[in-house]
Amino acid sequence: MERNVVSNFLLIILSALLLTGCGSGTTEDDTMSEEGPITKETSELSFKRIDSGEVPEKVQEWIDKNRKEGSKKVFHADGKTYVIIMLGQKSTGGYAVKIDDMQLEKIVSPESKAGKGTVNVTYHTIEPGKGSINTQALTYPMAIAELEGTHDYDYQFSEKGKQNKLKGSNDGEQTEHVKPEKLTNE
Repeated sequence: MERNVVSNFLLIILSALLLTGCGSGTTEDDTMSEEGPITKETSELSFKRIDSGEVPEKVQEWIDKNRKEGSKKVFHADGKTYVIIMLGQKSTGGYAVKIDDMQLEKIVSPESKAGKGTVNVTYHTIEPGKGSINTQALTYPMAIAELEGTHDYDYQFSEKGKQNKLKGSNDGEQTEHVKPEKLTNE
């Protein structure tokens, strides 16, 4: 009898240990370094939506040369950062793209205070409705955002309403990474 009580007691303790796991106490977003936790810090970026005629000459030249192709680009020119999303050539009107939001996500650790970061650019596209009456001409829908200063982060583009291509992610957004390019007037 006493042996069954001890066996049951050990079984209960073992079950409790298995149920609680052997975690380190950190979360997915918090890992530990020798100096302390490494965390993610997110902040909104202020940007201005502009037309293609308002960009520097070198950026405009790139747009004119590449407007037939769908593209997502980030350029540094004249001390500013330009985020461009082009849908490419469309055979009718009714298409549009709009940049909704930009957030800077930085990795922060005790030794560096602020480290690498990624700018998350969220946008959405509009397509003509089935049976809608649209302009019958070639169009080149695009969205351009201007940020003050040069932001040397990776840029991650996420389209609202599209399936995410990242492994294990299913948040209704399609994601693509872009690195900034520097354009000079030379």
